[in-house]
Amino acid sequence: MEKLKAIQVGTGGFGTSWLEILDKFQEIELVAVVDVNPENLENAKKLIHNNSVQYYTDHMEAFAKSKVDIAVIVTPPQTHKKLALDALANDLYVFMEKPIAQKFEEAKELLEKSETYEKFIMISQNYRWRPEIQAVKNALEEEVIGKVEYVEWNFRRATKFGGWRDQYSEILIEDMSIHHFDLMRYLLDVNPSTVFAKSLKPSWSWFNGNSTASLTMNFEDILINYFGSWVTRGKETPWNGDFKLVGERGVIELNDNTPTVTYENGETRQLELVQMEYEDREYSIYEMVSAIKQGRKPSTVLSDNIQSFALVGAALQSIEDNREIDVQEMLGIRCEIPR
Repeated sequence: MEKLKAIQVGTGGFGTSWLEILDKFQEIELVAVVDVNPENLENAKKLIHNNSVQYYTDHMEAFAKSKVDIAVIVTPPQTHKKLALDALANDLYVFMEKPIAQKFEEAKELLEKSETYEKFIMISQNYRWRPEIQAVKNALEEEVIGKVEYVEWNFRRATKFGGWRDQYSEILIEDMSIHHFDLMRYLLDVNPSTVFAKSLKPSWSWFNGNSTASLTMNFEDILINYFGSWVTRGKETPWNGDFKLVGERGVIELNDNTPTVTYENGETRQLELVQMEYEDREYSIYEMVSAIKQGRKPSTVLSDNIQSFALVGAALQSIEDNREIDVQEMLGIRCEIPR
């Protein structure tokens, strides 16, 4: 099969790094770029080596004029639903940056409307596709510690973004924690059941909303304790966070991106990192291309990945109501796990 043709929507900030990935990815031909800001388009032209790429400020015009297979959406979450539905209406596959939408209800509506189209929406969950995460996943599949019974997960960074992120009321949960929630589902191979969340804005925080949160979750009978802060002091964790997966016969840990297993007898060994042809976001787009070519749904197709985003919605509801939330009850829709 020939290269799949793609159009990228959104070239500001994080979008610039996606331009560089798509411009050089061997199985993708970047045909067009869209951004409402002409300055962002001018910057994009400096990054792209392909002189035949077309540039637009109107995504509908771009969808209509460009003969492409995939719309790659890298825009603020509040724009995701409309852009994705417009792309589907133009018979395009959709590859979209996380989170699915700004509000959980928008994500549910997007899922329901998207099911009327033949093409699918994939959410980029790039943290899955890292050698250290794959090493942990392999160890779990080999049952080296038996059944996991509880999890401790910590994320601590001090990150100043500026822009739209500063305006969120619960920036940690709304924009960052989705990565960790999705990793939990991926590693444990279980969907979330309940969540109870608390959050706060430390006095020194530069975010307008709450930037630190603590959550107690159940994934069926697995208990998870999650703490995260985007305004930490002292030692920071990597973006994956540090975690412990505690099981019947030992514990798998990820500390400073180094995966280890410790057995009941106290013996500890480092897990072997997985050699990958593509990693991180490059693997995400590789998974998208592979799914299209193989006629299957990708592992993070919208109908499955909304389970990860449901944890975001449930956590926000829990903070507002000061009570435990049943995630599956709140989801209230049929979701599927691609096989």
